[in-house]
Amino acid sequence: MPLYKIVEFLISKIKKEEYRVSYPFNIREIVTILLNKSFSVTRGFLFIKPFIAESKGAVFAEKAATILYGHKLKAGSGLNLMEGACINALSSAGVVLGNNFTLGRYAIIECTGVFRNVGDQLIVGDNVGINHYCYIGVRGTVIIGDNVIFGPRVNLFSENHNFNDLDTPIKHQGTTKSTTIIGDDVWIGANVTILPGVTIGEGCVIGAGSVVTRDIKPFSVVGGVPAKTLKMRV
Repeated sequence: MPLYKIVEFLISKIKKEEYRVSYPFNIREIVTILLNKSFSVTRGFLFIKPFIAESKGAVFAEKAATILYGHKLKAGSGLNLMEGACINALSSAGVVLGNNFTLGRYAIIECTGVFRNVGDQLIVGDNVGINHYCYIGVRGTVIIGDNVIFGPRVNLFSENHNFNDLDTPIKHQGTTKSTTIIGDDVWIGANVTILPGVTIGEGCVIGAGSVVTRDIKPFSVVGGVPAKTLKMRV
């Protein structure tokens, strides 16, 4: 059996879904990849898995990947934290991550920034990939469905600062929390900003650089600042 077929088999077992290799890796390349993954799974086993409330199967953690307040985090199988990724899970109802969740390099999930503003909750479905340098602010509630793809540098928010009182500094006027929802099978392009309280329907495509300020109907392709519907997928 070719070596890449063995890799396909192993990854399929870990992800619990069919996985196909699209490039004829040579032995040196495959050995390098497997060594890096072995280091990641060792770090995950030693420094991540023992300190989170629940996880199923292997946990992969590259260097400088961190989880804060892991007792508030439950994860499915195949949790993958890339270099510098950080999850601050301190929140009222906790963080639940589905199977095969990946948090890219230096991406941040932040439920709580200061003691007076503890976040509500984050729920993520299966097979979700959050790309490099993304920021997910879970001050309110954030729900992300299955099979969702975030491009790099996506920013998602679930609260706004209040600013109506001109006699009080904005930082002292408190915040309004919202629920931000991303439906199943959504592709969010690079450098997208998603504002608090927005619902993006199932099957949507959000063009790179868009600012999503209002709800998006299922199967829409949107783009622009603010984002507008360009066409429908159905």
